[in-house]
Amino acid sequence: MRYLPVALLFLLTGAIAPAQTTSAWQPVWSDEFNGAAGAPADPTKWNYDTGTGWGQFEIETNSSSTSTVFQDGAGNLVIRVTKGPDGTFTSGRLQTGSPGSSSQTTDRSWQYGLIEARIKLPFGKGVWPAFWMLGENVMTVGWPGSGEVDIMENFGTYDNNATVNNGTIHGPGPGNSLTTPVDYPPYGGVGASITLPFGETVYDDYHVYSIVWAQDSIEFFVDGASYETLTPASLPAGSQWVFNNPFYLILCVAIGAPNAFLGTPDASVTFPQDLLVDYVRVYQPTTVSAATPAIAPAGIVNAASYLGAISPGSLATLFGNNLADAEHIVPPLGAGQSFPAQVAGVTVSVNGVNAPLIYVSPAQINFQVPWETAPALAVPVQVTWNSTPSSIERVTIASISSPSFFMSDFTSGVAWVTGNPADGCPTYSSECAVKAGATYQLWANGLGPMTSPLQDGLPAPLAELQVPGGPSSCVLTIDGQPATVLYCGAAPGEIIGQVNFTYPSGVSTVAPYVNATLAINGVTGHFRVPAPVATP
Repeated sequence: MRYLPVALLFLLTGAIAPAQTTSAWQPVWSDEFNGAAGAPADPTKWNYDTGTGWGQFEIETNSSSTSTVFQDGAGNLVIRVTKGPDGTFTSGRLQTGSPGSSSQTTDRSWQYGLIEARIKLPFGKGVWPAFWMLGENVMTVGWPGSGEVDIMENFGTYDNNATVNNGTIHGPGPGNSLTTPVDYPPYGGVGASITLPFGETVYDDYHVYSIVWAQDSIEFFVDGASYETLTPASLPAGSQWVFNNPFYLILCVAIGAPNAFLGTPDASVTFPQDLLVDYVRVYQPTTVSAATPAIAPAGIVNAASYLGAISPGSLATLFGNNLADAEHIVPPLGAGQSFPAQVAGVTVSVNGVNAPLIYVSPAQINFQVPWETAPALAVPVQVTWNSTPSSIERVTIASISSPSFFMSDFTSGVAWVTGNPADGCPTYSSECAVKAGATYQLWANGLGPMTSPLQDGLPAPLAELQVPGGPSSCVLTIDGQPATVLYCGAAPGEIIGQVNFTYPSGVSTVAPYVNATLAINGVTGHFRVPAPVATP
């Protein structure tokens, strides 16, 4: 077995600058959907829009029945689309504002802020989920005069949307009038799409879809990655910017009509189709003193890949502002020593337990999620600096495992692959030139419990300590080919994991890297590895 040098561990977990930092945000509204199984959506937060006639491109009937819109008792709102024996479709449409709604139990809208939702999408031809906003004045000025912001919109199999999110704004285009409303550019809107990294899909896991909205600016994000900023200068000449007014939120799943660009579901689509919403949250900017720490919304991620999944015992990265006075890297540990729970007056509590700290700086903290943290829907995380606490940021810990791998290249998502010099691995500081049939190592995060319990902040013993079931419990695929796992467990002498494997044959050599997955305890992690060297 090959061990990971301590110096490399610090490079991977402590010295990588964050891709996203944000101002201090104050939560002003949320729905965590933690109601009982079968309960309706909270009527103090949501209205229903029922019936038909939402546009020429959709044909579903929206219902307020708890067989269509309900909480599942596991922390989700479910919008369930069903297909009747006569071929008709029933779905649901919820909104926080009341304009035009069928129920009038609440009327909530906001002007500017950070708006986000964590959602797992349905998927199929003609299945059209969306998380979006309309101007509160839509009943008086009509559409597109009110403006529309599509934070998450997915078009199913159209244009291969399995790995794509679309962020778009709609408003009055050139030549618009009340009698002949015209979108900009005509019937398309202005926006961009983002492809999820590492071969992930919109339907195999949850993703956080969000915008940061300010006067004359809307920036779009997926899982904390910014992919588009729109301003009045982004619009076609003669168009109007109508996004400096209050907007309300909408969640829905439409079904495409026969004349819709995305088509109508065919025999390849099975029903029911479920949209699962973990939470919806609204933040607005707040002024805090320079001594008050602030965690960025959705700013707690897996330290290995910067994606969202974390689990007990895994390393996590927390982004924010005013988190510490300076950069502090925990020095190498001596025999029997643990990573400290306080560094330079900084602590991070996870569900009330102070976490071991690996790295601390004003904008980033890397820490270990305490092993005793139970998976839950809204685990509270809080930073305290010199006795001043931050606001609480809640994270979802969905499972005892969150398999991921430390990256040598965050841009393309390529995991760090090491091995013997004879197998194309010159040093730990550069990627291996891999080849089929050779044995390599991946440095892992979030593999979950081992056959013997590990302690918070304490490196694993030097003896091999694997996940229950050993290598057979870790299913590794590279470019769709099964890889033989030789070891899957704790990296001896470290607080991360290690996977030793034999690189499979049959992997494409065309691109410089290929997609890979590791499944453990029913959870799948996505990443990339170098493609093999082409042989003559």
